[in-house]
Amino acid sequence: MQRCIVGMRPVSSPVPLCSWEGGKAHGHGLCTGPKGQGEHSGSWNFGFEVAGVYTWPSGNTFEGYWSQGKRHGLGIETKGRWLYKGEWTHGFKGRYGTRQSTSSGTWPLLRKISFINLSSVP
Repeated sequence: MQRCIVGMRPVSSPVPLCSWEGGKAHGHGLCTGPKGQGEHSGSWNFGFEVAGVYTWPSGNTFEGYWSQGKRHGLGIETKGRWLYKGEWTHGFKGRYGTRQSTSSGTWPLLRKISFINLSSVP
């Protein structure tokens, strides 16, 4: 179960702390994940994430929608140097989506390829 962050945030912070209703996070704000691991910035509905960005301590993120505490609907997962954009169904990647590397640059061929002209061989 998630809990709201207790304490003060810098005045420059655009994200308010989440509010409570019926003993559960509700509305918009920033709350920590289970056992203080990670944080969710976005919308809550009686203790469950609805939409927003969840960031794990590793730096991995998920931006999108949830239903009953599981990723559900469209979302973007950034995990290491990989990015998945697509559909989520009850916490699992759905039928539609793309996976791509976030690395950029050029890579030379790993080995030289040579061709021999067989018509010139005696």
